[in-house]
Amino acid sequence: MLFFIDESWQLSDDKRNKAGVLAAIPMRSRDFNGFSVDVYNVKKKHLGFQGAGLELKGHKLFQRYYFRLEKKGIVSMQLDMARDLFSLCESRGIKSFATVTFPEHEHDLACANPEQLERPFFYLFERINQFMQEEHPNFVATLVFDDRGVSTNQRISKSISNFFHKSQTGRTFDRILKVPFFAISSENVGIQIADLFGHIIGRRFTGDKEITMEFFRRVRALQYESREFVDKLPSGQNIKRRGIKVIKDKLAASGSGAGEEI
Repeated sequence: MLFFIDESWQLSDDKRNKAGVLAAIPMRSRDFNGFSVDVYNVKKKHLGFQGAGLELKGHKLFQRYYFRLEKKGIVSMQLDMARDLFSLCESRGIKSFATVTFPEHEHDLACANPEQLERPFFYLFERINQFMQEEHPNFVATLVFDDRGVSTNQRISKSISNFFHKSQTGRTFDRILKVPFFAISSENVGIQIADLFGHIIGRRFTGDKEITMEFFRRVRALQYESREFVDKLPSGQNIKRRGIKVIKDKLAASGSGAGEEI
């Protein structure tokens, strides 16, 4: 099982609010070629032959300008294409995974200290491992990250390898291949879809909640939901572990689990 992973940082219009997202989507290796063709056909439908090979990027597809046009009753080709892409993901049974973070010391999601795995990576791997245990117990997940240059790739790779091989918790994540891979996003539709999902999730926390809610709801509906209960609401209702986690610093500092499921 391939897990395509991309990082995304979003800023509010006033530059005061910033959210980082580590997003992932799983796909069977045997489905990748067919999915790539389907994405190509969606792009060709909306952009023509010349645009069918263009890379999908969230910051281009979901520009605020396009939402303003639609609010005025002007059809947006870009947003319509995004709708078709999301419908494709829904029909293919794509699941969404992500961790959302705000603290400054994790500002790059680049594993600055290779001896300590950053929390967004840990929570993402926790969910991926549980998904594999529950849904695909006879297989392992292969992590495929967006290429971010040799030095950053090396830090991420070393941090992940150290975590899986040296930490007691990491060694229990036995449904994930211990060595990550890296791919060029412009040539990999899995990374591109993860970018779209991560961008929309990030916008949810940077002042664009209302205009992007249509797409956020669709990403949230696609998220993995575990059979395991991990917490309770004040009402006593049980909460299942879900694919998208928002990391909350004050909870993390208290050792209570650092976040919420959405």
